[in-house]
Amino acid sequence: MRRKWLLARIAVSVGFGTMRTPRIALLGGALAGLLLTGTAYAGTGAAGAPVPTGTKALTHNPLYRSGKLTVPCGLQPEDTGSVTAVKKHLTAMLNCLNASWSAQLKKAGLPFKKPKIRFMAKPSRACGSAWGKNIAGRYCTDERQLVILIDDHAIEDPSNPVTLHLIAHEYAHHVQNLTGMWTAYRNMPARTKAQALAQSRRMELQADCLGAAFMGGIWASQDYQDEDWKDVVDLYRRSGDDNLNKERNHGTGKNRVAWLRKGFAAASSAACNTWTAPASRVA
Repeated sequence: MRRKWLLARIAVSVGFGTMRTPRIALLGGALAGLLLTGTAYAGTGAAGAPVPTGTKALTHNPLYRSGKLTVPCGLQPEDTGSVTAVKKHLTAMLNCLNASWSAQLKKAGLPFKKPKIRFMAKPSRACGSAWGKNIAGRYCTDERQLVILIDDHAIEDPSNPVTLHLIAHEYAHHVQNLTGMWTAYRNMPARTKAQALAQSRRMELQADCLGAAFMGGIWASQDYQDEDWKDVVDLYRRSGDDNLNKERNHGTGKNRVAWLRKGFAAASSAACNTWTAPASRVA
């Protein structure tokens, strides 16, 4: 399935997920319009284990020891031509995300709760702010809600693997929220703009990796080919901070690709601990 024209159209959509507002008043301009704040989930796991807090929630989270994502998705028909058809297809994929990640959190002894889902046929306000240009999806931490824009290229090709990874990336922010990572990240001190951006890159690269781990777990059950994954990788290579987002809050194209490949190959969150990686791998 070659989708070169479509991939070119959605290239600018890659990489604008959820971010926190740092405690320093240094991140202005275009980045400020993308900052979203929220409160992460708190509670205890299914086995009574507390949701981790502090630095260990990032560096030694039980999620890393939960093994491979093994819940397959059934092959979904490519209904096209209308918002309703695309919504049906994407809902099936979101149900698979729920099944996959609920199983992982259960193995990790952590709580799971489905995110709320909101589909939009045209850009509108979400997460308390304007939608913004070239954004395909958002995760609102306060509401624990995924917001997905069903635009023309989604209607044309709802099963596009890039669209799937965009949704899986935003869903990964929900996983970070449930597992205590979001609260730990939000509470990290950031005394400089550079320090805040470095922390943001670790969070976003981890979401890239977790989204790719999900895709690696379901790839064999879908009608995708090796060339489809190559298209995803090539697009993310062109969508790094060095090419697209000069604020340096998501990672270079090289590093985004590296974490994508790690997650996809392992099909496991164990590959996605960006918080103990050297600075060069999260630049």
